[in-house]
Amino acid sequence: MTDSYALSSLLAPFVSQFNPKSILTAGETAAACLQTDNDTRLQHLTTPFSQQQLLEVSPIDLALVSHLTESLDKAAAQQWLGMIKNRYAPHVILISHPELAQQKGWQFVDYLAMGFKHIAGSDDGLQVFSYAIENYQPKREWLNSRFWANPEMYGKYRW
Repeated sequence: MTDSYALSSLLAPFVSQFNPKSILTAGETAAACLQTDNDTRLQHLTTPFSQQQLLEVSPIDLALVSHLTESLDKAAAQQWLGMIKNRYAPHVILISHPELAQQKGWQFVDYLAMGFKHIAGSDDGLQVFSYAIENYQPKREWLNSRFWANPEMYGKYRW
């Protein structure tokens, strides 16, 4: 479906950015991208995707997922991705073919709504999205004790 060497060279800086100690690959393209590495950190899930597969996965640092948005209906794919990013991996790289995913109901805003950022596109039409928990919610200036707690007022007023 794709040139795995070109895609793996495109993904290499993003994978190294997260410096993972353990990696989960799910889907054929994801596995092919990291197949050149004889890496002991890898766990692999095969398609078809199911919730049962995730019960056997131990927590990991990075999940590299492909063919998910193209093979499952939108609700099931969202549930599967949500489970990965909320329970198992603080960092997720998702490889998607937007034209095929659109047939399952996916739009660009659906990726953004799940906290993914578009990071790259390949020559053969694949799009790469990234999720990192530390970048999911930016720090707000107002979200601190200076604006919420007033310890100097405790005991002075009754409300």
